Amino acid sequence: MTLASGGYFVLSPIWHEIVIGMIAFGALYLVMSRVLIPRLEKVYAERHDRIEGGFERAEQARAEAHRVQAEYRARIGEAREEATRIRDAAREEGQRRSDEVLANAREEAARLVAEGREELAAQRSAVSSDLQPDVARLSRRLAGRLLGREVGDDEYRQTVDDYLAQPV
Repeated sequence: MTLASGGYFVLSPIWHEIVIGMIAFGALYLVMSRVLIPRLEKVYAERHDRIEGGFERAEQARAEAHRVQAEYRARIGEAREEATRIRDAAREEGQRRSDEVLANAREEAARLVAEGREELAAQRSAVSSDLQPDVARLSRRLAGRLLGREVGDDEYRQTVDDYLAQPV
């Protein structure tokens, strides 16, 4: 066995160093277990809570985003349905008004045509009654020229009645 220069064996323990080492280790263990390790565990718990809380908040935000998106899509669908209803109602209203205008125009046209026919009949009757004496006079004069003599009223009336009595 080898002896050290101080006269002791190198591998033999020195008791007072072991006792001081044990006391130092115990003090270090107490300081670490009472002060440092609780602080480290607290920091670890806070980080863990922050990370897990971040995941939970992200999941809540994702769920909220899905809810908002579904609500948005529902509102868009409702708006489209409302727009379709409004468009259809406008078409129906336009068609109804168009039909009304067309019916009013037809009624007005029929009324104007009837008034025109009545006016035309009245004018024809007026012209006929205005021209009848002239026609009678001119036809007597023409008959006189054709016959080469003057035609009397009785003879003229008889000729006109005979003519009107002939079948058409």
